[in-house]
Amino acid sequence: MIGLAVLGALLLSRMLILLFAARPDNPGMALIIQLTTPLVWPLAWIDSMQPQYGARFERGTLLAFVLCWLASWGVTRRYSA
Repeated sequence: MIGLAVLGALLLSRMLILLFAARPDNPGMALIIQLTTPLVWPLAWIDSMQPQYGARFERGTLLAFVLCWLASWGVTRRYSA
């Protein structure tokens, strides 16, 4: 459950980094982007028309975040007494 929260935080961080067009040569930003790329890769087709550089809103990342949140909510609801 904590793992899903960490994944959600990473996805939200990725979304904000790309939305505000953070510098990709910054090591911290590059690390977050590299860690979350495999998570949003299955949903990359949603953002195929987005520009590669500059500020962008990745709908695939938002969808991955919502799916992660729903999974976390389902696990919490299933295993809480």
